[in-house]
Amino acid sequence: MGRHHKPSGSAASDSSVARTPASSGNDAASGSGWRPRARATGRDYREPFTVVQWVLSIFLMLGAVATVVGLVVLWPASSEPRVAPEFSATSPLPKSQVSGEVVIRDQGTCNTPSVGRVFDSAPVTPLSTQEAQCERAIVQIDSGQNAGKRTLLLIGEHPGDPQLKEGEKVRLAEQESADGQVGYTFTDYQRGHKLLGWGIATTLAIVLIGAWRGARSLVGLAITLGAVGVFLIPALLHGGPPLALAVVCGSAVLYLVLYLVHGFSWKTSAALAGTVISLVLAAVLAHLAIGQNQLRGLGNEDNLLIQLYLPDVTVTGLMLCGFIIGALGVLNDVTIAQASTVNELADIEPNANPWRLFAGAMKVGRDHIASMVYTLVLSYTGAALPLLLLLSVADRPFGEVLTSDVMATELLRSAIGALALALAVPITTAIAAFSVVGQRRLDAAAEQGVKLP
Repeated sequence: MGRHHKPSGSAASDSSVARTPASSGNDAASGSGWRPRARATGRDYREPFTVVQWVLSIFLMLGAVATVVGLVVLWPASSEPRVAPEFSATSPLPKSQVSGEVVIRDQGTCNTPSVGRVFDSAPVTPLSTQEAQCERAIVQIDSGQNAGKRTLLLIGEHPGDPQLKEGEKVRLAEQESADGQVGYTFTDYQRGHKLLGWGIATTLAIVLIGAWRGARSLVGLAITLGAVGVFLIPALLHGGPPLALAVVCGSAVLYLVLYLVHGFSWKTSAALAGTVISLVLAAVLAHLAIGQNQLRGLGNEDNLLIQLYLPDVTVTGLMLCGFIIGALGVLNDVTIAQASTVNELADIEPNANPWRLFAGAMKVGRDHIASMVYTLVLSYTGAALPLLLLLSVADRPFGEVLTSDVMATELLRSAIGALALALAVPITTAIAAFSVVGQRRLDAAAEQGVKLP
């Protein structure tokens, strides 16, 4: 190709600045660093990856392949999981429920035989008028075999019983007794419409404030819940390895959600790599912590029920899985924030080297660590508040309380999350710093018509 000449007739050397052809909107929006430029020869070419970007790309591709293989190998069987026969007989969960509405609240005899029984219009009134009086609620049954009939519930009979009011929608447990009669007991309130309203309000707020990215985050949330419900829970019920299941499920969610919400860019790739590495480290740390401290999880009533009714599920494995999944949300938040910080610093100071960007972003990262540690501890404290109240009135030494199985579980849950968070910040920051600086060196070289080795 011949040399370019200026209109004035002066010759431009081969090392003159190469002109960048107009690129499409898609190229500009991709953020991948692959932008067509013209060499001094006039030929279009695509900038190569830097060494760091090649390593990052290969790592993410290998991680994606490993995740897909893990999903295939660990995918739960289509058969029903093993459940102890006692589950349907002794557990209240499988009992059929019907909907109802409180139509009358009154005060009447406590020992009426109509309590929990079915009647057409009014409960049976005993002949004796000397009986104790109780607050009662007459409930209209709206579904099930006795739809259209009524039943009677006593209010405030036991501590914690609901104070039912006229017009409230409730759910009733329907159970047939030994004599063949159907009885009803209060189980819960109907919250469908109220929860739907809160869900709509939350969705509107996220979409209106977060715009298109907020809408994509809702799709990512649906994907996350789907992965847990379709893959993780069934696989755990069939006795799958909890450690591998947690890592594979978390990795699949990260690959799908991060690129969906934040787009395809080196920023997202750096955040993804940092999160995956931190996730694996969190899994290893959680495994070591549970094993070394000999946690059994039997201080939790739900874990006792798991051990009783689900023979293929191990309580310690379930705890391990919970540790990893619990740390995943925090990791995702902080890694995206760190990668974004590095990119913003690089835009402000284009000539900064990787170590300069790393040091600057780490100042922000330390603030993230400090605030997120408080978030982790307070969130777990809030969940364990009833337990803390019971332990506070127990006549036991403070050190003994802290080292008990149930309290040690909550402490280590917070510790694993904090450790994973602290490791994720420098890992993600370093990956993002070297990725963005390498690409900017290529961009600058292309603009000068210089080919870097």
